[in-house]
Amino acid sequence: MRMPSSIATWCLILFFLFYGLSALGMAIPGIIMGLLALGVAIFTLIGR
Repeated sequence: MRMPSSIATWCLILFFLFYGLSALGMAIPGIIMGLLALGVAIFTLIGR
């Protein structure tokens, strides 16, 4: 299995990982979720 090379892909993976953990009842700060979502948008637009 190859690891993703894009920063946007890593942000997306971590966003959904933390989203799933928060749905299970773990306390994930909303600022982390917001930063990861913003990272996906920005890094996708600049192509990294």
